[in-house]
Amino acid sequence: MLDRPIRTDTLYPNDLDTLRAVFDAMCQEFAILPDTAAAHSIARELIRLFQTGITESAMLMIAVRARWQDDWQKEASNAA
Repeated sequence: MLDRPIRTDTLYPNDLDTLRAVFDAMCQEFAILPDTAAAHSIARELIRLFQTGITESAMLMIAVRARWQDDWQKEASNAA
């Protein structure tokens, strides 16, 4: 599942391109405006995932969807 060794020190331009593309796609998918608390949460999660070694766009999207789905289920159960 890890695409490359774990690193936490440097993000390269192509890394930022990948993260930006996934961020934009997730914001669009979830209908979230880019400069909101929810968008900042997505960005933090993407960077965290990337730093653990998940660097493929598709895998990042799957992980973010799973995280958000879990968060939505918790919010729904708390509202009930």
